[in-house]
This record gives sequence, C-alpha cells and structure tokens, in this order.
Amino acid sequence: MRAEPRAGQGTEDADVLGDPARLRALHRSELSAAADPELDAIAERVRRLLGVPVGLVSLVDPDGQSFPGQAGLPPPWSEERRTPLSHSFCRHVVVSAEPLVVEDAREDERVRENLAIRDLSVIAYAGMPLVDGEGHVLGSLCAIDAVPRRWTADELELLAGLAAGCSAELRVRLAEVRAREERERRDVVERDLSASFDRSQSLLRASQAFTDASDVAGIRRQLSELVATTLEPSSVRVAVLDEGTYRLHDGAADTPRAGAELPWAEHGPGESPDEELLVVGSEDDPDGGFPTGFRAWLAHQGTRVALVVRLCGDDGELGLMVMGWPADPLLDAADRLYARTIAGYVAQAVARVRFVERRVTVAHEMQTAMLAPLPEVPGVELVARYLPADDHEDVGGDWYDVSLLPDHVVAASVGDVVGHTLDSAIRMGQIRSMLRQAAWDVEGPPSRVLAAVERAVDGDGLGHAGTAVLARLRRRDPGRWEMTWTNAGHPPPLVVDPDGAVRVLEGLDPLFGFPAVVQRARTDHTAELQDGATIVLHTDGLVEHVGEDLDEGSRRLREALGRHAGLPLEELVDATITTVAPAAVDDVVVLAVRLGATGHE
Repeated sequence: MRAEPRAGQGTEDADVLGDPARLRALHRSELSAAADPELDAIAERVRRLLGVPVGLVSLVDPDGQSFPGQAGLPPPWSEERRTPLSHSFCRHVVVSAEPLVVEDAREDERVRENLAIRDLSVIAYAGMPLVDGEGHVLGSLCAIDAVPRRWTADELELLAGLAAGCSAELRVRLAEVRAREERERRDVVERDLSASFDRSQSLLRASQAFTDASDVAGIRRQLSELVATTLEPSSVRVAVLDEGTYRLHDGAADTPRAGAELPWAEHGPGESPDEELLVVGSEDDPDGGFPTGFRAWLAHQGTRVALVVRLCGDDGELGLMVMGWPADPLLDAADRLYARTIAGYVAQAVARVRFVERRVTVAHEMQTAMLAPLPEVPGVELVARYLPADDHEDVGGDWYDVSLLPDHVVAASVGDVVGHTLDSAIRMGQIRSMLRQAAWDVEGPPSRVLAAVERAVDGDGLGHAGTAVLARLRRRDPGRWEMTWTNAGHPPPLVVDPDGAVRVLEGLDPLFGFPAVVQRARTDHTAELQDGATIVLHTDGLVEHVGEDLDEGSRRLREALGRHAGLPLEELVDATITTVAPAAVDDVVVLAVRLGATGHE
C-alpha cells in the first residue's frame, strides 16, 4: 500500500520514508532521541576531525528525524534531539540513498526552503548514508557548518569512512536484536516442551516445600513459589476453616494475623468434601453455584477466574486453596490434577501447623495459669502483664510474682528461665514457687533468698538457670519507702519518681543456676523511694529487638516511661508496652508497683 505523503513530501519521498521494512529496521535498532554514548562519540569524532561546529548521527522516520548521536547542537535542540522533517537535510540522503553535499544551503534549490537554515544555522552540510545489512538507508552521518564551506575530497572521504563504521555499528546492533528475538522464539518452544517436566519437578519439590513452614502465611508463600512457573496465577491464597468461617491468608500487609474472612460456606448436603470447584466467570452462569458474595469478592480482587480446591485432612475439611487469574488460564486436565495434588501437600502442612498452634496455645495458657493473681497490698498498687511472643511457636520461662509478707513487707520478683520450650515453662513454675516459699521462710535480704533457692536447685540436680530480680519493699516513715533488691543477670529495675524523672537501679550479679561462676556472696542494694514513685520490673523481651542494640531498646523504654509517667498505672504499663515492643520476638513480662496508692492505706 502506497504511503500518503505528508506536507512538504512528494509521493516518492513518502514511500521511501514509510517503507515497512526500513521502519522495522529502525524499530529494531532500539535507537531514539535518547542519547547513545557510542553514537555521541562518533558525532564528536566528525566534529573534531572535520573541524565543524556540529556532527550528527541522524535517523529519519515519516514523522521527523532524531539524533541518538550529536555533538555541538545548541539548546534546545541538544536536549530534545529531534526535529520535524521541515528541518531535515538527512531525509534527502535517505530518499536518494546517496551522499548529500551542500556548500551554501541558502543558494541550493534542493534545501534552500529548509527551516534548519533559519533555526539551526545549517549553511554548509555534508551527509553520508547509514545503511543496514539489508540495504535500507536508516539515516545519515553528517557534518554541519554555520558558514558557507567548500568540502574537500579528503573531508568527504573521511566522512564516508566514518559513516561506514557507524553503519557497521548499527548492523551489529540489529544483529544482536535479531539474535535476541530468535532466542526468545526458541525459549517459547523450549518452555512449551518443558512444561510437563517442570510440573513433575514442582510436585517433587512440594513433597518437601512445606516442611519448614511454621504458620499458614508461610504455607501460602511456599505455595505461591511452587505454582508461579507452572500454573502462573496472579494471586495465591489459603483459607483455613475455623468454626464454620474461612479465615483467609493472602500475604497482604493489612490482613490480620488470624486472617480475613472469605465469603465461602462449608460443603452442603450431597456435596463431596474433597470436590474441586472451578470458577470461570461465565456470562451464562454468573453465580456459578458458589456462595453468595464470592464472585463479588473475586471482582474486588481484580480476579475473573479462580481455581478453588478444598483442603481435606483425616478429620475432615481444613480449608481452601484459592488461585486466581485476571483472564481464563485455559487449564487442562493435567493442570487440574497438578493443582489437586499440590492441595494434598498443602492440606498436610495446614494440619501440622494447626496442631502445633494448638499445642502452643495450650502451653501459653498453662504458663499464664502458673502466674498467681496479684495480692491486695495496702498502700500499694500493682499491675502485671504477660504477653507471649507474636512470631514464634516457642513458650518461654518468664515470670512475675508478688507476695505480702509479715510486717507489711512486699516481696516481688521478675525473672526468666533459660530456654524457649514447654520444659522451660515448667522449670519457670518450679523456680517461681521455690522463690515464693524462700521469701517466706528465709530471714534476711533478697540475696539470701536467692542463694537458698540456688542451693536447693544445685542439691537436687535440677539444673535450672536464668536471670531474676528479687526486691523487698517496706514503708519506713509516712511518705517514705525502702527498697532492697538483688539482681542476678537481669535487666535492671527502673523507678519513675513522682516528678516523672526515670532512674535506673544499677547493680548486677551473675545469672543464677551457675554456682561455679559465683565466687562471692550475691550483693544487695538499697534505695529510698517516696509515695507516688513507680517501680518497673521487666524481662528482656520488652527491650530486645532483632537488629537493634540492647542499649537502644533500654533508652526507648526510659523515654516511654517518662512520657507516660502521669497516666494511671494500668494505662502507663499498656502504653509503654505498645510504644517499646509492639511486635516482640520474645515473651514480655512487666510488673509495675506504685507506692502510696490512694485508698489502700
């Protein structure tokens, strides 16, 4: 089909400039008005060797000319690197496929109407064709002078040689593009041939892929990686059936840890619990027989097609595997069989994770139950918090305890038994009980109480070890208290004075449970406190964060206590935990004691 000539073009010019094969070569060259360092260097070589102000590598299309290589163009042309054909001398080179040599453009009838004379000061011009391997002239390599110039034979020969080199560069690039296209075509064929192999390998990987998954979110991530190169879904989700509700895990940052609710119902009468369900978004069957709201949910997710497979275990249905696509993926029988097989592995992983989660929940409940309720203490307000870690399955050995001893002495302890297993929680219960009994039976300061417990642990061969702070509080005079404590390798107690100032109660001995390490008696420390002061004891989970120095966590704790010092005690504790450890990686225990509490005298 003959190209329509544009304004200022003849039909022959339009046919040459719009030749489809030539335009394909231009497109394949991947060159445009963007600067190309190698072509800029060629243009600079023209400018320097021929002694002209401007050198250009110009490529011409039906809409204009672009300069991927330029040297010496004035602004704004040097930034835009493109002009319309009304400013193009190079189009004459493309149309004629021959060099164009102009000594004074103002007197040359071929170009004297060209707007480049006025706008770009093109007076003298010498341009040589740039030719691809098929003989198409893509543009020109040209030298431009702003004054009339008689081009010598040597100059034109030099320019022709540079143009030959530039043409060779373009041919190399076109060859590279063709090679890349050929590789892409070959890759498509190989990908089609290896699809079944990849699927079988994916099933082999699936047998081991979910071994390390510790939660449903981890299962979803592993599933997404497995099917990414086989079924290639745009979204992968796992929904766990929990008391009649499907809780969705989709990997989104705003999805709650427990999962978002999926609009789906358990299988109805006569429906096989392991039935595979395929939603294809058929116009003839808009609801597809699926639960109300599910198709609307798909649309909200930007998904038109979803493959839904039930996850079934020994005790019945566990949930759903949901994969989505924005358009019909044309799944064949092998794809569906593959999806059902993968779903079997997912179901096994979900069953294992739920079993572990139930055990962890029971362990945390047992650990919490071993922490006795706080006593009513005249003149003292007590608040304690125990928060299990959010991001691991272990349970810890953290504890807190308060007793009201004879003579209105308050005994308080906070500690952490080494380990993060169910056995650690059991050891914690033993140590806590032993410390409480020793606090009642052993006369003397807290160091003697801890020493008595250490002797019992060592004598019975229990092997319990960890950190702890033991403190005794006694009212001395109206408005004044005395606190005596010993610290066995634990984060130091903090005091928030009535004026909001925060103090750290220093003094540190080795961990308990290592008699050979303690070469001397444990030390006691004493501080005088006033009514209105708040003592804060805590475990390291409050201030210890992955990738952060422990001192930085302690600094943030002191700042938070100072900032919230005026709050009621419960609000102070909760606000401090939220500020300092919003997502702790370890269990957190905080025990706060406010002295001289009104109404408790």
